[in-house]
Amino acid sequence: MKYLKISRLLVVILMLSFVARSTLAIGQLRLDYYYDQSEMFTKFSDWIPKRLHQWEPKHVEDFFLLYSLKQIYQQQELHRNIFFLKIALEKRFRHPRNALCKLENKQQYHKYRLLLFMHINLKIMRSLLRIGSLFDKRHLYFYNLDFADELKESFSVANRYYKMALPYWQKAREYAFNASGYKFTINLSTLESIRHEIKNGDIDFGRYIGRHLRSLKQKQDTVAAFLKKMNG
Repeated sequence: MKYLKISRLLVVILMLSFVARSTLAIGQLRLDYYYDQSEMFTKFSDWIPKRLHQWEPKHVEDFFLLYSLKQIYQQQELHRNIFFLKIALEKRFRHPRNALCKLENKQQYHKYRLLLFMHINLKIMRSLLRIGSLFDKRHLYFYNLDFADELKESFSVANRYYKMALPYWQKAREYAFNASGYKFTINLSTLESIRHEIKNGDIDFGRYIGRHLRSLKQKQDTVAAFLKKMNG
């Protein structure tokens, strides 16, 4: 009788241990979906589903749609967007049936490509101007000259980015004028409005960049004169 009770107790303990291990294993499978492959644990959601549903950008529109800015952004986000937009300028366009708007003929498709290139160049230009402004100062006060050495370097970087932006404005303007050769509009109303304003001179970033460079030159001259006086 004594041995029978001990045997029953051992059976109960073994059953509880098996249930505990099974529950833990099921919990892991439900929560993590780990599978052992060549002594490495691979998450199931990072395995077959990722391969099946992975999206790889290939066309102009794909890289253009990667452009994004958060509500608060810094230099890193701007450089990221410039990187993708520059790639977009070197890629082929999607098939017309997969364009960003409805296209009905070859002329519309040509204008569509011109407008997208115009817009991409504008976005690169704006991003470069924004980076340049991070190294510039709107006003140079007398007490700022306490940091004249740092300002000299900072203004030099701003000058470089402002000048880098100018060719992208010139290309955007060229695409806008070429697209304006078509008297019809396509269903990209925002881009059509920008094209119209560029053609009429309502938008002229050439003058805008020129003002920035002239203002920056005055501040650079002020800093240079101060450093010359201090080192003289």
